[in-house]
Amino acid sequence: MTNLKLFQVTGYQNEIIVQKYPYYQIKSELPYITTYLKFHRFSQIIEESPKFQEQEGNIKGDKRCSYILGVFKTYNKSFIVIVDECTKVATIQDQIIYHIDQVSYFAIDDYNPNNNKDILESINNQKKLLQSGFYFSLYGDITLARHFQKYENSFVWNNKLLSSFRENKISSSWQLPMIQGYVEQIDSQIDKQPVTVVLISRRSRFMGGTRYYSRGVNDDGHVANFVETEQIIISGSILISFVVIRGSVPLFWNQDGVNSIKLTRSKELTQSAFSKHFNLLRRYGKIFCINLMQNSRQLEQVLTENFYYQLQKAKLDHVNYQSVDFHSLVKNGKSSGVNSYIYQYDQTLEKFQCYFEKDRQMIKKQNGVFRINCLDCLDRTNLFMSKLCLYSLERALRNLNLQLSGNNDILNSFDENNKKLLHDLIIKYKIMWANNGDMLSFIYSGSGSTVSEMAREGKRGFMGMLKDGYNNIERFYNRQFEDDAKQNTINQLLYQSTSQTHFDSWIAQQEKQFCTFSEISILLITWNVGGNTPITKDFLQNILHFQEQSNPDVIVFGLQEIVDLNPQNIVIMSNEKTLQLWNQLIQSNLSKIDSYTKIGNSDLVGLYLAIFVKTNQISRITQIDTDAIKTGLGGTLGNKGGVSVKFNFDDSLLGFTCCHLTSGNKQCQQRLSDIDEIHQKAFQNSKQKISLKNLDYSFFFGDMNFRIELSYQEVIEQIKNYQQLISEDPNSQKAKRKLAHLLNFDQLGKNKNKNQHLQNYHEGSINFLPTYKYDKNCQIYDTSTKLRIPSWCDRILVNCKEELICSQRYYQRNECLDSDHRPVSSYYVIEIKKIDKEKLESVKSLYCLSQMQNFKSPPPNFDVSTKPFPTKQFQQPQQPQQYGNYQDLSQESQNDQQRNQQQLNLTPQHQQQIQNTQDFLKNNQDKQQQYSQQHQGFEQYTFEQMLQQQKSAQQQSNQHKLDLQ
Repeated sequence: MTNLKLFQVTGYQNEIIVQKYPYYQIKSELPYITTYLKFHRFSQIIEESPKFQEQEGNIKGDKRCSYILGVFKTYNKSFIVIVDECTKVATIQDQIIYHIDQVSYFAIDDYNPNNNKDILESINNQKKLLQSGFYFSLYGDITLARHFQKYENSFVWNNKLLSSFRENKISSSWQLPMIQGYVEQIDSQIDKQPVTVVLISRRSRFMGGTRYYSRGVNDDGHVANFVETEQIIISGSILISFVVIRGSVPLFWNQDGVNSIKLTRSKELTQSAFSKHFNLLRRYGKIFCINLMQNSRQLEQVLTENFYYQLQKAKLDHVNYQSVDFHSLVKNGKSSGVNSYIYQYDQTLEKFQCYFEKDRQMIKKQNGVFRINCLDCLDRTNLFMSKLCLYSLERALRNLNLQLSGNNDILNSFDENNKKLLHDLIIKYKIMWANNGDMLSFIYSGSGSTVSEMAREGKRGFMGMLKDGYNNIERFYNRQFEDDAKQNTINQLLYQSTSQTHFDSWIAQQEKQFCTFSEISILLITWNVGGNTPITKDFLQNILHFQEQSNPDVIVFGLQEIVDLNPQNIVIMSNEKTLQLWNQLIQSNLSKIDSYTKIGNSDLVGLYLAIFVKTNQISRITQIDTDAIKTGLGGTLGNKGGVSVKFNFDDSLLGFTCCHLTSGNKQCQQRLSDIDEIHQKAFQNSKQKISLKNLDYSFFFGDMNFRIELSYQEVIEQIKNYQQLISEDPNSQKAKRKLAHLLNFDQLGKNKNKNQHLQNYHEGSINFLPTYKYDKNCQIYDTSTKLRIPSWCDRILVNCKEELICSQRYYQRNECLDSDHRPVSSYYVIEIKKIDKEKLESVKSLYCLSQMQNFKSPPPNFDVSTKPFPTKQFQQPQQPQQYGNYQDLSQESQNDQQRNQQQLNLTPQHQQQIQNTQDFLKNNQDKQQQYSQQHQGFEQYTFEQMLQQQKSAQQQSNQHKLDLQ
């Protein structure tokens, strides 16, 4: 470890001071840092001041450290992240690069993390993550390859940690970036002349995550496991840099197991993200793609074919492509078969050039890169890349009149396993690239590379095969038991998704100031098809009959039991042919209505959720994510559970969850437990870790299996009476009372307000007969020996955020006789928001201004329990009055609020806190109104005026800081 102690962190009663150490001496280290930072414990504001002043009060903590990474927020607590120990790993001219060995967390608000097991676990996981594969540099930008001059944000892994610094206008000298990847330096001599080679691999934070949770491309064009590797040669006053990149196949795909790859979006929906990816790479110049996947392996061939298809459609003038079957070139544990391909790139290397610098003056610039991929972009990619870079190294040395290999075949030297015949630089070079492969593999998959032995020794022997086998087993173990926790830890580092700040709450309340709103329509269909091949082929007169409504913008199909839930299907989970059959049937029906495109789907044994959007609207769809939650046999089997799809429609976040809950009349409590488990687990391993309750709109539907708690004979008698009365008078109030009597004994209705998740949902009025259980192909309820009680098993619920409008136009059952259930459909019109980014920035400036204005008298602390209860705008069609205890949902919602307020049992102190909070909010609203009047509203507020207001706010902030001093 390196004894690098450049900063001192001192805690006082009301603030924390961070400064260069020691502050009273003029030091040569970090001459660009001439200020100190003050973290205010109560307000969380960070101040930067040019002159240190002794603080009053007792010191509550004092620590010297190497580096400040930023502020980590978890569970609404904030911590300064400090590098305690580091190791010097490379020197490039004046730039020194350090590896982070150990970090610690300094609580800003004097909070002891040991008091909360969730916070303690979160911090311990962060410490474990950050102690391997993370680097920083005190001089020079570690994120930039030599020929780039622009700050590269994608490699800054502490970007979120530094967000508090940016929000408080802290100077860039304090915002030192941290990268993830690998750095190593080797030194040698050629012809008695010192030569240094430095390898820097920078891993992108976008789509950062573990192997199976991070695959393919996202809507912004970023790919999983994207790594920029820079090889730097230093000889005297000359510096030569060569950059290569790797990254996942830029399609929407995932992998759940060794032999299972699935494309998650259609070719049409992939085109935009695919083009965005290669447009992001334009900063490198020309791109030469080398795809190393197997032609003989079916799952890899699917990706290769679609990769090539997208390239053909995109017609990108700066991209070339070649497919190289790596495994066919590796024989008997040796990779010499690759060499002939490397030599073929001689002209391309000449065209791309290297960055060349002499006496710190740029002579030439690299104007193209090789983009190399295999399935994981780990083992094959690293070995191929090491040979390509070695050939580039040898070409560069030749230009310096330095001869590395006596036989003029540098790649055969790489394959030589007799070290006595090799130059010292080649031996070290092979080990360095093997170490690079091991670290990148460990970061992504949890184990070392499976071909590192081939890189180190020139071939893979018996011990190498054993080691590779062990690594494969370790990867499988990590997938099953470790990746979930690691992905959550990465998500917290990159997104801090467990923290909800005052700013987040405040900005959410201002949406109408920077958003425009429009309406879209959604049709939801749930149907338990009973494992049957569909008999009904034409849905236009039943489930796809929209009454008086227009063709919906979004159509959602949620099916249950698309295959028989027998042991074989449950264990093997083989449903591909059935999925294809249903998909073809649905699309053939939709094509008769309008042009629809499937944007996402999710399945689990018998569950299938498919979402279709009007083709002319798909440009408004982004950030599609899917999940599947097993609840059968304690969460291990997929015969029961839920499948979810969420996505952004413009800037509104929509989620759809199709479920199949535990069956049985007496299993009501287990069904409620299933609902809890689905809501607790859904999307918790996504990068944006968000629960179903935090979506703008969450639709929860399916075969919930809730039953009517009456005898079979009583239910049948009530149904017959209802049918008789309705046949005589369709508007019979007496018939409605018969139905309402049954609804009073419905398990879902009776338990809805007792479940923490169900109580947030709304359901429209039920004015149709129970949908389960029928004899096959007829309208007669169950006549088998089991005499199952007719029930409303098939339900559709919706939860929307405060003040959003969700209008239900109809809620009905449909008469398809294919199974023992009847389909249920519901048509909604909802409100969608679109963010105006310029207006949003002006609102953020207003927040910063109000914070400074209120700094000397901080606002009261916002406590979650004191927030006013939301009033959700759920609207349903006018229905005839119902009788009994099954009442209108709007009244039910008001009752819920009254009950919740009564349960709070607020003390006079709590009531005063609520009043203080409301006074503070009103004060802010008055300021906003005054501010808006001065500028005649946001609609007439120009961008130049926004900049002027921000400048004015900054001047006030600077004056305020001087006042404090």
